[in-house]
Amino acid sequence: MLVTVEYGKESGAELEALDCIFPKDPTAFCIRQPYGGLILISTTLPSDEAAAMIGSCRTTSIHKVLPIDSMVESDLGKLCSEALRLVPPGSERVAVDCARRGRFLPSSQLVEEEVGRLLKTRGMTIDLVNPRLVVRIDIIGSFSTISVRPPSGFITKKEGPAHG
Repeated sequence: MLVTVEYGKESGAELEALDCIFPKDPTAFCIRQPYGGLILISTTLPSDEAAAMIGSCRTTSIHKVLPIDSMVESDLGKLCSEALRLVPPGSERVAVDCARRGRFLPSSQLVEEEVGRLLKTRGMTIDLVNPRLVVRIDIIGSFSTISVRPPSGFITKKEGPAHG
């Protein structure tokens, strides 16, 4: 499984993340992305478990931890169909959040609008203030990751040294 980790200017995010995961998966490894402040972690652990382990560790560099449900080519049609596949039918109050790195798609807003429009055609309500479910899309150059879970499923760590 994969986990996305966003970090600040500090360069120790890879070691911090791996230190958190190694007790349960000594084969985990980091894949630094060409876009600053972002690494992917490949692990044999379920993505939610790996993200929770990183989220509960004391870290100084890591700011966000996002479990990944799927990875697809950065193509609007593929992103839309995969997001629709991942969102359970009958979901209520869904938010779509997209972050774009690179220029493979024109804008993150376009992705949010198109995925949101398709979810609405399936009878879902778009609620950006108090969603029950968030569709998080990270465009990372030529590929994109998609995560679908309640807002509490995405880990944001507080700023500052040795938190967690």
